[in-house]
Amino acid sequence: MSYLELKGVTLGYTSQVILKDIDIEVNLGEMLGIIGPNGSGKSTLLRAISGVLSTRSGNIKIAGKPISKLSRQNLAQLVAVVPQNPILPETFTALEIVLLGRYPHLGLLRYESQKDLSIALEAMEKTGVASFAKRYINQLSGGERQRLLIARALAQKSKVILFDEPTAHLDLQHQLQIMELISDLSDQGMATMTAIHDFSLAARYCHRLIMLNDGKIIAEGAATSVITPENIEAAFGLKAMVYHDPTSDRLIISPFKRKVRSQPHRIHIIAGGGRGARAIQLLHQEGFELTAGVLNEGDVDLPIASALCHEVVIIPPFSAINIEKHQRNQELSAQADCVVVCDVPFGKANLLNLEAATKAKRLILIEDTPLKGRDFSGGATLKIYSKLRPRAKCTVYKNLTSSIEEILS
Repeated sequence: MSYLELKGVTLGYTSQVILKDIDIEVNLGEMLGIIGPNGSGKSTLLRAISGVLSTRSGNIKIAGKPISKLSRQNLAQLVAVVPQNPILPETFTALEIVLLGRYPHLGLLRYESQKDLSIALEAMEKTGVASFAKRYINQLSGGERQRLLIARALAQKSKVILFDEPTAHLDLQHQLQIMELISDLSDQGMATMTAIHDFSLAARYCHRLIMLNDGKIIAEGAATSVITPENIEAAFGLKAMVYHDPTSDRLIISPFKRKVRSQPHRIHIIAGGGRGARAIQLLHQEGFELTAGVLNEGDVDLPIASALCHEVVIIPPFSAINIEKHQRNQELSAQADCVVVCDVPFGKANLLNLEAATKAKRLILIEDTPLKGRDFSGGATLKIYSKLRPRAKCTVYKNLTSSIEEILS
């Protein structure tokens, strides 16, 4: 059974419903990320789990216990919260702030024991804030305060910790430190739920993601199935390129505005070796419909082409272009309103890519790099290129869009 469970939960303020019929389960040792646009209910969800906001319908259970039947003190023993930008008393020392996490466990007299002090100091050691235990809050940086709040949550000894935008307003170094820390807590057997705006950090660290929009969960699962161009557009009304970094296999999210064209012309890109990524991204942003080929698996251009092109002709790594793939490449070249040949190095393995360009209705040759330095075919490239050049528009990358506009008009 899941340690944290929400079934049919509906939440709202006065007459406004924010979330409706929400079902979520979180296991111990799991790092769950909550993503979605502003106002989608991320913070509202955390407020309900922490007991600050009552549910309108449905049930929230922690360790099999309905939170509606728990006292504030008992609930605080089960759930800790790391809020976003809380107001902290500046006359308190760092140690005094962390000791506040022991409050749900204090006895009748509400005095901290030596055990409470030991737990607080241990939490500060784990979060790297023990060295400034005696410093006052107004002497701490944003990153230090955030780690201090996590130490306070750790001192609470709860199995569930909720994080509301823990990396907001932090620099890159501190963002990574905080996410590594949350990840470590999950590894230690805690259930963590993190509301976060940064998709890249969410994809990198969270075991599972939930995307909220329009009062409901619109996607749930691994980062690759949740952070997709379709889901981003549905939730944020924004186009985005999503692909794996070939060097690290991390998910890369690159949002951008895309032009809307009354007549979205089809452009076929002949690329490879990283020479087409720039053209593919640019032309997609300009609102053109794209195809590409032939690209080997593992080619630097393939992740971007797969993310942004309607079709990509792909062959196995280190393979030469076979007849079947060559024919499809020729068909795409013939169907396109314009074919763009990037300044790719050509050898015997990919020479058929250049030959496919002979089927183009309109042709653009990108010549940032002279052909002489790209011909590794013993002159065969030059022979085909010499036939293409007289009927092509020759240009450079910075003028690619204007060159296409000109040739299409």
